[in-house]
This record gives sequence, C-alpha cells and structure tokens, in this order.
Amino acid sequence: MNKEATSKEVVQTYFDSLASGNLDRLGQLFSEDVIWHQPGHGELSKTYFGKQDVFTLFGQFMNISQGSFKIDGVKSIMVNGDLVTATLHFSAGKPGKNIFMDGVDLMKVQDGKIKEVWLFSGDQEAEDTFWVSK
Repeated sequence: MNKEATSKEVVQTYFDSLASGNLDRLGQLFSEDVIWHQPGHGELSKTYFGKQDVFTLFGQFMNISQGSFKIDGVKSIMVNGDLVTATLHFSAGKPGKNIFMDGVDLMKVQDGKIKEVWLFSGDQEAEDTFWVSK
C-alpha cells in the first residue's frame, strides 16, 4: 500500500472511531506529541499539545454539548502527500442552542499516526458562541 493510501486509511479510521465512540482505537491513531489547532476566538479556541490535551478538548465538546456532538457525515477525504483533508458536516446541541455546520479538517499524517490537525468551520463566529461552558 502506498503512503497516500495509508494516510487516507488513518483518517478514515479516525472518523469511524469517532462515530462509534471507540476511544481506545482513536487514541492509537494520534501521535503522542499531536498538535491540534482549534480555530476561532472562543473559550476552547487555542492550540492543544499532546494526546492528553486533545482528549481533554474532546471531553469538553461532549460536556458542553451534553453528549450530542457528532460528525454527521464525511463528504470526501483527499490526500496530498502526508496532508489529508476531509470535508464534513457536524452538529451539537445544548439547551436553547444548536449548531449544524460544514467544516474541513486538515490532518498531517506521519508514520501512520495523526501528527497535526487544523480545523475550519463554515461559521466560526457561531461555533465560538456555541462552545461556551456556561
């Protein structure tokens, strides 16, 4: 299997693991020193370093959305060397507020692991407003 096919497979497995809630498998896909760029100017917007930091962020997503955050669908996964991008749709809800949004995830895959992640949202301001823990 060539490098690009392997990178695409890693990212597909990432989305499959998220959808099924397989956190053990998800953890195996990240490099120990993964870097996660959470965009915007909201409460959760910053750069996260390492698996533990990223999983803490995932916990915040689930806590704030009362367990409702999900990626509703991955439209396409595209590869250019060690960079993989996915167009997707995600949603989450909490009392009095819901978001339904398109996004793009860009991942750098090295040695079969997700090394770095950049996220892009269809409406960053709405997303920043949603991810408030109060």
